[in-house]
Amino acid sequence: MSKPSKAAPSPGWLTRFDRMSDSAAAGVYLTPTYILLALTILFPMAYALFLSFTKMEFVSGHAHFTFVGADNYIKLVQDARIPNVLLQTFLFTVVKVAGTLFIAFGIALTIFHGIWGGEFFKRIFLIPWALSNVVNGLMWKWMYNGNNGIINELMQKLGLIDEYKSWLAEGSTALGAVIIADIWKSVPFAALILLAGLQTISKELYDAGQVDGAGTIQRFFHITLPSLRPVLMVLFVMETMWALRAFDIIWVLTQGGPLDKTMVINVYAYEQAFRNFDMGYGSALAFFITLCTLLFTAVYLKTIGKND
Repeated sequence: MSKPSKAAPSPGWLTRFDRMSDSAAAGVYLTPTYILLALTILFPMAYALFLSFTKMEFVSGHAHFTFVGADNYIKLVQDARIPNVLLQTFLFTVVKVAGTLFIAFGIALTIFHGIWGGEFFKRIFLIPWALSNVVNGLMWKWMYNGNNGIINELMQKLGLIDEYKSWLAEGSTALGAVIIADIWKSVPFAALILLAGLQTISKELYDAGQVDGAGTIQRFFHITLPSLRPVLMVLFVMETMWALRAFDIIWVLTQGGPLDKTMVINVYAYEQAFRNFDMGYGSALAFFITLCTLLFTAVYLKTIGKND
């Protein structure tokens, strides 16, 4: 009777891998991802940080860097345009986020409760979100055209204006026009998230509230809003961060004009870096934006932690 053959021993590295804990094995699997993130995120950030402490000059077609320490950050504090830029950024962010959440909530409730027009919204409301910001910006630029734009045509026929207006060229209307275009782009995603949140609320809560004599408004404020609080907070943070880094749609529509009326911090950083070729100052502005975003996120996380 022949003896059974022994299985070939597995390679040493494979044996060691089999003995790894789940967390260690996960770390090995994620190593390529970590490397990719380091190359695409950490390296550019480190390079931008380096640039923010330098002054770059082009000599005979070659870039030359001169270390200037904190001069670019001192320039940021002393820049006379910064207060207006920060004000425009604040106004753009607040109005855009509030308008997006308000309209998205209305659309989500319309679809969820099957109100007239809900099916119509369900079929078309993702179209703006599917368009790129550049395409969205070009479309609104044509609509706002002061000579033959459809916005002027509609408003004149409705008796809201007496003559055509250059919406993007007038300081009193430019920022509002840009905000409307960005809200139109942002609403579908927010509405989709809110609709998903509404669908997780138990119908039994509404039935119990109705039995207790709660009206529609009372059920909204005591059942719907409290149940959607986590979703609303996440959306608030996401929309705020997206508003703070808004660039492409503003650049397509106004490039920060007229007279800096739509000059938000990202557009200003781009102008300094790639129009004025002051890469050091542009990088310092970029890190200032990053600092503001991180500060906002830290405050949000601390607030959520206290409430929980």
